[in-house]
Amino acid sequence: MHPWMNEFNVGRAFVAGEAAHVHSTLGAQGPNSGIQDAFNIAWKIALVYKGLSPASLLDTYTTERLPVIAGMFGESGSEHAYSAVDSRWQRHLKEYRIQPGTCNASQKKNVYMLGVNYRSSPIVVDEFLSTPGGSVAHSAYREMQEGVLQVGDRAPHAPNLVSVTTPNHALHHVSSGSQSTVSLLDGVAGGTRMFDIFASTHHSIIIFTPSLAVSAVQSMIVTLQEVISKELAKRVVALPDSRSEPGGHVESQISSGEDETIDVEVLVDQAGHAYRGYVVEEGEIKIVEVRPDGVVGAIVRGVAGLEGYFGEYSGREGVACHGRRCARLL
Repeated sequence: MHPWMNEFNVGRAFVAGEAAHVHSTLGAQGPNSGIQDAFNIAWKIALVYKGLSPASLLDTYTTERLPVIAGMFGESGSEHAYSAVDSRWQRHLKEYRIQPGTCNASQKKNVYMLGVNYRSSPIVVDEFLSTPGGSVAHSAYREMQEGVLQVGDRAPHAPNLVSVTTPNHALHHVSSGSQSTVSLLDGVAGGTRMFDIFASTHHSIIIFTPSLAVSAVQSMIVTLQEVISKELAKRVVALPDSRSEPGGHVESQISSGEDETIDVEVLVDQAGHAYRGYVVEEGEIKIVEVRPDGVVGAIVRGVAGLEGYFGEYSGREGVACHGRRCARLL
């Protein structure tokens, strides 16, 4: 016997928090895990309710959360036994082969829950990972790994981002011979951070690129506007600060002549937090999708990868959204 349900959802019935897993008061994991349960299932119910995903998406609630809860009981159980208060937890420790009094610094860091992940989830996509996540055993409840980011991980924080352009505004071109640039002074409304971009009401798509002058990136931006509704996913381009010129300009040859209105926010990573946190190498183009629950759902190389990823939600392989159907999500 263990103090959690074997299934968190059956049909239209869902359990979360301590209705799904009963915690020791000394574990201190009950409120956090309950909130994580709610965030995990809420955005999936929204997709299914509005006809954008098949009901099978809801089954990933148990698939993703159950390994986290099972791993959590192993860690919080060891903490509880270490304090020698509740003998019931001593019995659970034997199941995990954890000896009382052996709680170490790593286990204590785990209870911060920053390393909780869904790396083995069937609905995450990583085109940069050499070994598919499904073929490797991952601990869903672990210490956060600095300098490592995989799909299913908590999306890293990144402050000191400077806005160059905001959605629905044209890029302001400044002639410099045959080169077009965007002034950092145009459209800057103060610094922002990744956690201000993410929200429980939409997905977030971050395009990391060394420059907007890359034709492949320009094509990505245009295609994203056509296939993925802005109500479903917020789109952001993140440029490295190293590309800023001494005069305070960023390369951005976005069109051959006239200004082009784009529905994307362009940010400059002034302090390098975003590029380090999302493990983007110099000169690399990488697209990261962050789910409404703050989890990295996809790390891909181009729009085709995103189409396949969102196609998993819609039940149509290789199709992100048909016309404006995705606009009905919110």
